Amino acid sequence: MKNRNLITVAFTVLGAFTIFAQDIDPNNVPTNLKQSFEQHYPQASDVEWELDGQSYKVEFDNNKLEHEIWYATDGKATRAEHEITTADLPQAITSVIASNYAGYKVDSVEKTTVDGSTTYDVELEKGWNDEKDVVFNESGKVLSEMID
Repeated sequence: MKNRNLITVAFTVLGAFTIFAQDIDPNNVPTNLKQSFEQHYPQASDVEWELDGQSYKVEFDNNKLEHEIWYATDGKATRAEHEITTADLPQAITSVIASNYAGYKVDSVEKTTVDGSTTYDVELEKGWNDEKDVVFNESGKVLSEMID
């Protein structure tokens, strides 16, 4: 009986995610959102739009890096995530990595901005089986660390 309940809950949760994030035809995206996006990212490629609850999310590539931006219906960007290179990390973060994570190398970095606050999700690896996912604020403070 417990297994049946767990399976029911799992399918309900998966179904909810399917309902809240649906691909949409670019022609169905409000004009103000498309214009704002195209103005800020004229070189975007592989553009895909989704309706995610009450927000519109656009996924795209720009300069070979993946981006995701969430827009409110009024056209304001409420969240942005994109890959950056190690060279683009703030010096404060690279200093903390050098001192607190000696021997690790940066595998990937994702910069996230929500309502003007920015964090950096850095995947670090050492050897073939030692990986960490560390989230920093702009000043280099570790906000969270997980063994990956």
